[in-house]
Amino acid sequence: MRLAALGCLALAAGTLVYLTDRDPSRAALIPAIPLLAGLGLFGGPGSWLPSFVHPFAFSLFTAALAPASKPPAYWACAMWWGINVGFEVAQTPLIGPSLASGLCDPLWPAWLADALSNFAMHGTFDVADLIAATAGALAAALLLRSTQVREFNHAR
Repeated sequence: MRLAALGCLALAAGTLVYLTDRDPSRAALIPAIPLLAGLGLFGGPGSWLPSFVHPFAFSLFTAALAPASKPPAYWACAMWWGINVGFEVAQTPLIGPSLASGLCDPLWPAWLADALSNFAMHGTFDVADLIAATAGALAAALLLRSTQVREFNHAR
């Protein structure tokens, strides 16, 4: 339960970045709140914080679903890191156009093809986002490790 709660807090911080520091038209799932728009609460870290938060929070959510009797779900950290890195790399000029044209296949649902094509073509690749995603996944793994050690010591 603690892992899920911490994941929710992290996602709340990431959402706040989009509400206060980002152009509302760039976040499809987050509505614009005029009162908060343009506050610039996070400054420089606002450019990479969502890339840290996403693998961190979703690794914790996934790990929280794993049985408590099992070893820490480090695989969840690796999986969410890979997903984030994949989406970031999809925004590179070498891959984005190819990906977008490949999504024109009628096998893809139109709404998904449009969303992914827009992301690949109009997103911005940033090495800082790769570093932040790596740091987020590692932070989640360290938290899972410390939680396991604490639970092990408490059980003795």
